[in-house]
Amino acid sequence: MSGSNPDDIRRPTRPPRRKWPWGAGLLVLVVIGVFVFQKVTHEMDECGPGVKKTGPRDECIGVSDGSYAFRDSLKPVMDKIRDENRRVAKSGRKWVSVAYVEPLSSDPSDESAKYQVLEELKGAYLAQRQLNDNQLGGVGDLPQIRLLVANIGERSEQWKPLTDQLIAMAHGGKDHLVAVAGFGTSRGGTLKAVDALRLANVPMMGATVTADGLSSSSKVGFFRVSAPNSDQASGAAAYLAGRQKAKHGYKVLVIRDRNEDDIYNTSLYKDFMTAARTKGLALMDSEVQYASGIDGISNAFSAVAQQVCYQKPDAIFFAGRGANLRGFIIAMSAAGRRCPVTVLTGDDAVGVYYGAETGDATVKQFQRDWAVSRVTAFYTALGHPELADKLYRKADNPYPGFLDLYRRTFGGTGEDELQDGQATLGHDAVWTLGVAIHQAAGDDGSATVNAESALSQLVTGVTASGVTGPIQLDSDGNPHNKPMALVRLQPEGRYDFEQVIKP
Repeated sequence: MSGSNPDDIRRPTRPPRRKWPWGAGLLVLVVIGVFVFQKVTHEMDECGPGVKKTGPRDECIGVSDGSYAFRDSLKPVMDKIRDENRRVAKSGRKWVSVAYVEPLSSDPSDESAKYQVLEELKGAYLAQRQLNDNQLGGVGDLPQIRLLVANIGERSEQWKPLTDQLIAMAHGGKDHLVAVAGFGTSRGGTLKAVDALRLANVPMMGATVTADGLSSSSKVGFFRVSAPNSDQASGAAAYLAGRQKAKHGYKVLVIRDRNEDDIYNTSLYKDFMTAARTKGLALMDSEVQYASGIDGISNAFSAVAQQVCYQKPDAIFFAGRGANLRGFIIAMSAAGRRCPVTVLTGDDAVGVYYGAETGDATVKQFQRDWAVSRVTAFYTALGHPELADKLYRKADNPYPGFLDLYRRTFGGTGEDELQDGQATLGHDAVWTLGVAIHQAAGDDGSATVNAESALSQLVTGVTASGVTGPIQLDSDGNPHNKPMALVRLQPEGRYDFEQVIKP
């Protein structure tokens, strides 16, 4: 190629600079980072299947099939619930779900509440077993029952996210939720949860919850196996009126909690004042007050104890919770305040005792305080091992069978665990719902059961042989004239049956 112009010899064209691999790589890294961040934060937000961290305390709120235990002390019974639920799912038989709602992330200092929840869940699980095995229960076994456990949060404050989840489970999806039981304590959040579920036509069965405002004859949906505060107050007033008639000059003082958020205390006080007028019980002119839920409560009880010893009543009706009764007893143990007095209160008195996780030194000190305080404490018990013997013929009494199943399932004698009635009330709440569910399914168990049909059956009327006594639901959802036990609380943690009392 002689004679050719060197400039005509073109160099290979340089490829254009490609910037996109760096940009795309950066984009990929960003996407991966976002994905990892979302995954990590999601896992941090999830406590377990169906349970998420919610609210200012990051409580684990939601519904568990037993896979997530909420706290270590509940794990043994939650494992049993999980295993039974898995058996039901694999059985190939028709099944529905019942959720048991409790404040499972209760105040860390309230060990007694944790113990009570444990016993309630034990009773609920035994009811599930009896409803799923006709040989154990005798009321059929279709549909099978899956028992779910739900946390409504400390003081029932996380009622909104929980009820939203329950309502979604009842009206769609694979959970087949047909009813809710339990509800723990009578708080403002409890009432809001009941109102939300009632509006969604999800039937409820209270176990230990007793505030009157939860039930209504005009707004159906909430039922319970426990005697409401009005019945407890009526029985207490009748008992004290009898003592007053037997002893001239017998003086009765009222101590009340002014915490308006606690609907248990407020309704118990109002009911007792009404019952006192109805039963002809004369009360001392001045009443003593305190306010729970605030700092300095021990100072308040010091003043309360001084008032009691100054006024010298023979008996006190204590319209407050068991934990506050404990504070009152401790205040009465101080030197100069050890004046003898009898206290009568409602069913929350079981909270006077510390739970199993409390140190022995603390328990022993409280027992010593109680012994020197000269306080004799009684309460209107919703359940007691000796109560069923008084209410059933021997051949019809379901308690011996329940006790045998409890012992075979959880060990021990059952004598200490069952005295406070928590396990038997948890049982009766699920048992009564189960009876209604089986009835809604028809004689052959083939009819489809949902929340609406279960509610219809409960409204029509259900009668059940509860371990705490016969249960016949009134139009307002309360058990009709259900008898209670008058029980004396002993410092060492014993519940001594005194007599049957009626509304």
